[in-house]
Amino acid sequence: QVFMLGSDIAFAGRDKYFQQHGDYEIIDYNSAKERNWIPNDYKIWWGYEDEKLFERAKSVVSDLATQEQPFNFTLLTADTHFEDGLMTENTPKVFSDQYSNVIHFSDEMIVKFLDWVKEQPYYEDTTIIVTGDHLTMDKDFFEALPDDYQRTVFNLIDNSALDATHTKNREFNTMDLFPTTLASLGVQIEGNRLGLGTNLFSDKKTLMEELGVDEFNLEVSKRSSFYDNKIKVSSVPKND
Repeated sequence: QVFMLGSDIAFAGRDKYFQQHGDYEIIDYNSAKERNWIPNDYKIWWGYEDEKLFERAKSVVSDLATQEQPFNFTLLTADTHFEDGLMTENTPKVFSDQYSNVIHFSDEMIVKFLDWVKEQPYYEDTTIIVTGDHLTMDKDFFEALPDDYQRTVFNLIDNSALDATHTKNREFNTMDLFPTTLASLGVQIEGNRLGLGTNLFSDKKTLMEELGVDEFNLEVSKRSSFYDNKIKVSSVPKND
C-alpha cells in the first residue's frame, strides 16, 4: 500500500491516520526531497506541483506492478485547493479567471494519467477510483450559482468487478465509499454494510437514505464516547 502526495503528510494528522490504519509506504513532499526529485529548498503551493506528482506517480505505479502481490496506490492532488488554486506556466488559459483554468488543467492531468494507466498491462485487473475529499472552499467562485443548486463531490469508479443495482438519485456520503470500494474489487460483504457505510453497488439503503439527510447529520454530529476513549486518544502523543 502506497500513499503519495505533493504536500507534507503531517498536515492535519494524515500521517497518524495512515500509520494507524495499515502498513502504508508514504511518499510525500519531504520524501520527494530525499529522493532528489526536487531540490531541498523547493517549495511551491503545498509542496510541489501536481504536474511533477503525476509524472513521478507513473514510475512508482510501474514499480508496484512488477511485484507479485496486488497493490493499492493512492494519489492526492492539491493544485485545486483554495484560494484560486495553483496556476503554473503550463496551465492553459482557457477561461477568464484563474480558478477555472486551474480546475480545467487538473481535470486534464487526471484524464491523461488515467489514459496512461489504461494502456498498462495490469489495467485489466485494476479498479480506479477518483473522488474528492470535500467541496471546494474557494469563497467566491460559486457566488453566481442559484441558491437552490446542490453542489456535490465528484465520484468515479472505473473497471469495477461488478455493476451497480441503482445508479441514480442516491443519497450517500464519504463513509459509504468504504464498503463500496471493497465491493468494487470483488469483495463480498455480508449485509452490504461496514461501519456506518453501505455498499452502493447493492440495493440496500444507506443510513442517509433510511434516516433522511437532516436526521443523519444530526446523529453523526453527536459525541461518541467510544471514539473519544478508544480511537481519538490513541492519536494524541502523551507527555512524559
